[in-house]
Amino acid sequence: MINLSYRFDQDSSSLLLAGMPDASNGDSEDTIGILTSWTLKIIGSPQLEGEKEHLDNLMQVIFQYSRSYISGIRKTFRSNQNIVTISPFGRSHKLLLNSTKKDIKPLEIILDDSELSDLTRCFDLLRYDNRFNIRWNINQERPFSKRYIFTSFSNPKKNFSFFIALIIFLFTSSLLLFIPTNNKFESSETTNSSEVISKDDE
Repeated sequence: MINLSYRFDQDSSSLLLAGMPDASNGDSEDTIGILTSWTLKIIGSPQLEGEKEHLDNLMQVIFQYSRSYISGIRKTFRSNQNIVTISPFGRSHKLLLNSTKKDIKPLEIILDDSELSDLTRCFDLLRYDNRFNIRWNINQERPFSKRYIFTSFSNPKKNFSFFIALIIFLFTSSLLLFIPTNNKFESSETTNSSEVISKDDE
């Protein structure tokens, strides 16, 4: 039985996968077709490990969040059954991992931009590595629609403030319409002064 392991290293992340070829699929001796284990090390955080389902969920959420973040959209993403959640946390990013085993508290990891980039890069290298003949349960990426970008950028509080400001402006403008003006007085005063100047000139 051939046991294989491949590692993907970045500055702050290290992803190690172990497995074996799938003879029924005709895999070569250097191809992992059956994943037996995986471990992920992020600097300053406990080592992560689990089944393929957990890795699928982690990859899916990280890809979605990173892609949105690059586009300027900061929002929370959750995997199936809320196993993995990642959300904005100030200028950083909070990764929350819920164990499928009972009596195990959720693990919280805070990532900065460089750590998020390293983690995304590790998963990208794995996804397109020809040494793996594994079908990852990841949604196909599609370009964001204009409607999605607009709704993601829209802020309900800002829209409400703008609506209130617009009402105040219209109310003030309508009040100004009822304030009387002294156009006749100013016109008369101007005429008198011009007449005095005329008499002096004579």
